Amino acid sequence: MNSSVPIADSIRESLSLINFTPGSIALYAALAAVLPLVYTFATSSLNAGKRTKDGEPPVPPYWIPFVGHAFSLMGSLSKLHAGYRKADGRLGNPRTLFVFGQKIYFITDPTSILLMWRKGKTVVFEPMLDFMMTNLFGANDSCIKVLSVGMPGVDQTGLEGKVEWAKIIHKWYLQELNLGSTGLESLYREFIRELNLELEQKVGGDFQQVDLFAWVKKIMFPASGRALYGHKLRLDDEIARDFWKWDSGFLGLSKVYPDFLIPGVREARSRLLDEFTRWRKEVQDKAEGIDEEVGWEENLGSRLIRNRIKLNKEVFDNDDNIAHASIHVSLLWGLEANAIPTASWLVAYVLFTPGLLERLKAEVATCVEGAVEGSSLPTFNVDKLTKLPLLTAAWQESLRLGVSPISPRVVLEDTEIDGYVYKKGGMIQGLSALVHLEEEYWGKDALEFNPDRWLPYPGEDSVAATKRIRELQTKLRPFGGGTTVCPGRHFAVQEVQVLVAVLITAFEWDTMGGKVPEVDRDFVGGGGLPAKGDVKVKLRRRA
Repeated sequence: MNSSVPIADSIRESLSLINFTPGSIALYAALAAVLPLVYTFATSSLNAGKRTKDGEPPVPPYWIPFVGHAFSLMGSLSKLHAGYRKADGRLGNPRTLFVFGQKIYFITDPTSILLMWRKGKTVVFEPMLDFMMTNLFGANDSCIKVLSVGMPGVDQTGLEGKVEWAKIIHKWYLQELNLGSTGLESLYREFIRELNLELEQKVGGDFQQVDLFAWVKKIMFPASGRALYGHKLRLDDEIARDFWKWDSGFLGLSKVYPDFLIPGVREARSRLLDEFTRWRKEVQDKAEGIDEEVGWEENLGSRLIRNRIKLNKEVFDNDDNIAHASIHVSLLWGLEANAIPTASWLVAYVLFTPGLLERLKAEVATCVEGAVEGSSLPTFNVDKLTKLPLLTAAWQESLRLGVSPISPRVVLEDTEIDGYVYKKGGMIQGLSALVHLEEEYWGKDALEFNPDRWLPYPGEDSVAATKRIRELQTKLRPFGGGTTVCPGRHFAVQEVQVLVAVLITAFEWDTMGGKVPEVDRDFVGGGGLPAKGDVKVKLRRRA
């Protein structure tokens, strides 16, 4: 080089021009911290709305490398919905989000969600079972190992030749819970018997004031639980408090929050596991002596539960209490935590929607049957009841407004859905919860309860009405879909609709000038949504 100044001296001279005061050091440190954020946001903003180079859905802008969109996913369902509309003016366009290095795809177009469910070989739910059973239901490693046998997308090392627990259970669900099955019929009969006995004990001939949502919980929780598990499982107020405490922290558990952020939640779940352990030890030996034709008996409840207990004895050690109990806790949650909140919304809407109570009373009267033994309250022909147009319409509208479903799936191989590529290892979330609230599909009254949208309008041509209602039904997906569609959905319909039928037929109501509470939509993907507060009503037995 021809330079007369050595390179080292040149650098030293340049640095001497920089004034390294405490203030400047702080400024340079702040710039060093901020510049990557600014760069990340600028580059992601430039590419927002465009497919990725691999053909994936567009990536919304974000600020923090690696962390990505994590903080934006911690908000409410309403904020997520507003964010979509702000970006596109409508729903429908999928998104690719980055959360701590993991790709999460959001799909909100109803047709695309249906296509996702049909890609059952490459887009599957099963790899998520480990996380859900461990973090939500308190399962241990031995339980996860049993559940993993034969699961697509789950490492089968060392599992060859083991009992395929999940496939056996799925077959039993079809046998015991599908429409027309003897198992479903016996479940319904036991539920209405237990429901009527609960109502007989708790409501007399004088008006009593109750908090409606809390009261429905109190009535349905033991009735529903006994229909499935029989009378030996303790389903008293203490167990109910533990159940709802645990359920209140479900989203925190799904985000692996520490105990100080969800105090008492894991302790409540532990007490539920302990009760299932006590119950199993008391009743499991009785399962062998019951004829297969018996649909329900008091110790073990339904045939489905009896068979699960026998299968669990084959795959778990007898002293592996957590494995046995967590399997049952997960089923109890699926039974109670979605149907009961949705039932509460339906009861509230029926009571507080002008004219609806009287319209439903006239319709339900066509299905009344005699009382069960030990109760003077009516029962109903369930086949007729679940086909009543207005009751079905009110139920569907309650599902639309009161349930927040998501359909999480893992991509096993690069998969094309509706023109976009979803890459291997990514997670897809089908956000039907947003579809349920979208004005594009439901009109300007999308957030209002309106069961008549599910019925022919006055003067509407029957062909046009059928086409319009069928189109609406393609947008309503409260139970998920594909191979993992909720197996208990038929029982949920029956128990909720018979609850409403009994309450409007055999009781008088005073709404005391109240109104339906606001839905708490912070529970994104939380199933049946809670209410923000409660509402007081009065009721008494009809004379």
